[in-house]
Amino acid sequence: MTRILWDAEGETRRALRFIVADPQFGAVALGNPKVMSNLLKDLLPDAPREAAVLVAAAQADLAGVLQGHLAQGLDLGTASALTAAHFADGMPFTSDACRWVVGELAIALGANPATAEETLPDTEPYSDATDPDGGHGRVIAWGDNDEGESTVPAGLSGVTAVAAGWYHSLALTADGQVVAWGSDARGLTDVPAGLTGVIAIAAGRYHSLALTAAGQVVAWGGGTGSVRGGEWGQADVPAGLTGVTAIAAGADHSLAVADGRVVAWGRRYGQADVPAGLSGVIAVAASESHSLALTSRGEVIGWGLADHGGRDVPAGLSGVTAIAAGISHSLALTSGGEVVAWGSGEHGATHVPPGLREVASIAASGVHSLALTTSGTVAAWGANDCGECDVPPGLFGVTAIAAGYGHSLAVIAG
Repeated sequence: MTRILWDAEGETRRALRFIVADPQFGAVALGNPKVMSNLLKDLLPDAPREAAVLVAAAQADLAGVLQGHLAQGLDLGTASALTAAHFADGMPFTSDACRWVVGELAIALGANPATAEETLPDTEPYSDATDPDGGHGRVIAWGDNDEGESTVPAGLSGVTAVAAGWYHSLALTADGQVVAWGSDARGLTDVPAGLTGVIAIAAGRYHSLALTAAGQVVAWGGGTGSVRGGEWGQADVPAGLTGVTAIAAGADHSLAVADGRVVAWGRRYGQADVPAGLSGVIAVAASESHSLALTSRGEVIGWGLADHGGRDVPAGLSGVTAIAAGISHSLALTSGGEVVAWGSGEHGATHVPPGLREVASIAASGVHSLALTTSGTVAAWGANDCGECDVPPGLFGVTAIAAGYGHSLAVIAG
């Protein structure tokens, strides 16, 4: 497995130092994606992948988040880990990319690279032979396996992210490849030939989505063509859609974020009817019949079917860093590492375990939920008809999670 190299020639680090030192742009660029994008067109014309991550970091004001943690008295390592987790939840990039960009921002803001080597990812060229994480990233699955969705392919490694649909599973490897397993109905596991450079994945009921480093969305599975047989065009990516920074796949609809605005396509119930004027969006979540958007201000907006309350965001909810949507319930992760749930409480879907703290990421689907803590452990609650909440004993060192309709996935670092 060949790990993706970030800033192999050091061009990005030099560009960031130049931007930060500039009296005209400096801090403005670090928190303004348009300014950052314009600067990088000249500074990094041959590094579109690195530029895309930096623009997304500006959109999420990642430098401000990092400085905020440091201002609270946290050490550089802890502040960087929390900031990277925040970015991973809000943006569709691998954990490797998130750690890398936080490290570069820290150095650009004054951290000593020699010191940062102990707490931040190495940004010099490396190979699997010298990289201690090379080849790591195995998938652990539990819960329903009627369609093989919990039967992880033998030898699968180097995984950085996972996505769980209703009857299938997806894994994203460090080299930008997508691996699929589970039901092959309607082409669920037929990953398009030649698909590379993927930075994010999403899985719905009968379709899958992938986001490339170039900001393009690729879809496969059911839901193509005109409405028929319960398919609503959820895999028909709108023509000309580019510059995408986040994706989500619902049961029968899809969402994408481009230039801070949400683009939706697919099924009825109003879950594809994006509220007019919605902007500044950094992340989206898609359920069976409702949708959520997270803005750069930490606010959550919901729309779609109102029957179960999944779209009805609690009044006063703020400081949100990540969102997730189940069939009829929703989750939000706050900057304080706490989980807020609302909507239908059927099977305990909204009953967040008492004392759950220091959460780094969340996932929801069906009527169960998952939370990954900063210590690398997983908490689960809600429906457990298929064992989807039976977290394997002794599971630790988890770096990513995904919740399917009746199964769960986790990536472990070793």
